[in-house]
Amino acid sequence: MGVSAFRTSKVVSFGSCTYFWKPCVSRLAKFLSGMREEEFYDLAIPRERPVWIRDLRNIGMIASLGWGLAPTTAVLTEPDFIAASEPLFRSGYLVNLINSYESFGAALNAAMRFTRTLKDRLTVISDVQTGLKGVRVLSPREKFQIKPDNEELFLLAENISKELDRYLEEVGEVTRDWNRIEEATVMIIRTNKKVNSKEMERARRLKLIITATHGLDHIDIEEARKRAIIVERAPVRARAVAELTLALALDLARGISLGDRRMRSGQWIKENLKGMELRGKRAGIISMGIVGSEIASLLRAIGMEVSFYDKYKDGGKPLQRLLKESDIVVLASPLTEETRGMIGKKELEAMKDGALLINVGRGELIDLNALIEALDSGKLGGAALDVFPTEPPFGEDSYRRLSKMDNVVLTPHIGGNTRESDGRITQEVMRIVGKWFPQYPD
Repeated sequence: MGVSAFRTSKVVSFGSCTYFWKPCVSRLAKFLSGMREEEFYDLAIPRERPVWIRDLRNIGMIASLGWGLAPTTAVLTEPDFIAASEPLFRSGYLVNLINSYESFGAALNAAMRFTRTLKDRLTVISDVQTGLKGVRVLSPREKFQIKPDNEELFLLAENISKELDRYLEEVGEVTRDWNRIEEATVMIIRTNKKVNSKEMERARRLKLIITATHGLDHIDIEEARKRAIIVERAPVRARAVAELTLALALDLARGISLGDRRMRSGQWIKENLKGMELRGKRAGIISMGIVGSEIASLLRAIGMEVSFYDKYKDGGKPLQRLLKESDIVVLASPLTEETRGMIGKKELEAMKDGALLINVGRGELIDLNALIEALDSGKLGGAALDVFPTEPPFGEDSYRRLSKMDNVVLTPHIGGNTRESDGRITQEVMRIVGKWFPQYPD
């Protein structure tokens, strides 16, 4: 049975049981290992309301996290958020308590999102001392001092629009010097900047990552959760990716890039470029998220029949059936361990003879060697790739082989790369910053 507690007046929930605090003590004691109820109170709950709680409440938000201490002290501290959490280390007096969050960092992330307060401005009442940088943890018995760190350093990737600078400078300092990563409190990045555990260990003050992408495969999400770092997306490039997908579909269907290459070399290959019209053809989209939905809208607008495969959405088709029926297959999926290599030899063999394949998701979704074999044998009519496992891919053998094929179109990950989407990114990042720093002007 999971244990969770979210404050609604004084009503909390332990698994499927909901009741007021005082009547639930005997029930709660059943979760404890060899401990009498009075012993639990001696350890977990102070005898009177801490005198400093009123002053603390006037300053900001309070979260009560930990094992037994969090729920039992809630009646005294009246926090904005309550959660039982297992600490990063495995010790303490409530060793048999089953928790709703697997780590203190995960519980703290939930508290931050619930209260819209970043960790250096959220007071945590807890029996768990984790050593997380920027987390102010208090025991109900101790006195407190508030010394908020108000100096923000926004560390931006080079390919983030400089339009943001003026706005962000009202909140803190702005830099694109990644040698200052140790000072950064907020990162704003795109897919070319990887943020893994090594970077997070260096950036000990980091509390917020904003990524101007749809996918999150360039960020170690689990490490961010453990370190109580909020990760936000600005997924506003769907229209740009959808329009590129339509362009690539038309290119493959009519041989536009091949005709252009031959014309530049003095060859008139009109008779060899017998194209096909897209109206009435079937398109199969893999992943019907924000991007996939926008792609579907455009393809339907030119008269295509659109189906989709998405494990997490109703109304789709099984993958093998989708591949078998589609004239054009579009990959719009994010990269996860589940989707990595999802299109291999078996899936390509299931596709229609002469079908077209477009990848605007992530390069690692496709086994490129299997793709090359299917193109070389004539099983597939063509492929268009905007993404690659390694970017830029110029040193890769698979890229060298693909670049020599007439039925292949290659673009340098330009799906979301438009002036309009850059403008939307600026607006969305400003909205996210305003959400987490409400004390600063919009």
